[in-house]
Amino acid sequence: MKQYIFGKNSVLDAIKNNFPIKTLYIQNNLQDKKINFPKIKYLSYFELNNLVKGNHQGYIAEIEDYQYHDIGVILKDKPENVLILDHIQDPQNFGAIIRSANVFGINHIIIPKNRACEVTPTVLKTSSGGFNNVKIIKIASLFEAIDYLKKNGFWIYATALNNQAKKLHQISFAKPTCLIVGNEESGVSNTLIKHADEVIYIEQFGLVQSLNVSVASGIAMYELTKKK
Repeated sequence: MKQYIFGKNSVLDAIKNNFPIKTLYIQNNLQDKKINFPKIKYLSYFELNNLVKGNHQGYIAEIEDYQYHDIGVILKDKPENVLILDHIQDPQNFGAIIRSANVFGINHIIIPKNRACEVTPTVLKTSSGGFNNVKIIKIASLFEAIDYLKKNGFWIYATALNNQAKKLHQISFAKPTCLIVGNEESGVSNTLIKHADEVIYIEQFGLVQSLNVSVASGIAMYELTKKK
């Protein structure tokens, strides 16, 4: 099955960052001489509509299958911060989290191999170019990922609301840091919470006592990366 990313910013960012693109499709009245790509096909607006469902803005790129990274890239790159997503299901949430991670300079995201959203065209589109420079690591067991990170000096922080949880804004994060956020329904699993060094939560003041996971992730990543 062919995979596409679409939308002007997403496509141009992919070209700029050498994302593996097979063919570039551009609306025939939008010919841009600044785009330097070897394989471009110019199609009508209606022909582009047959390729994807959504607002393509006249720009579509057929992409290679996404190439996930092995967890060994952590040891190679030595990032200051790593994000673990505990079985996120919704592709729009996943894409929004990738975008926020890029904004805050978090370039390594770990996801489980099974029962979780993978990198799809919807994820890439929602990330609005945020997928560039972010490495998605897929692993069979998140527990194994945590064990690997701990052995390599990482401190593990899980987001959850329990009796041991501390307010996010009061935390001084030890480095290097791994932040775990949970899925839309059940949050971070108890198994992962038990292996965290700290459990943290976002203090809330309104009648609604829950945040969308992508919003909560963005807040947590801001606190993690801001200078204190």
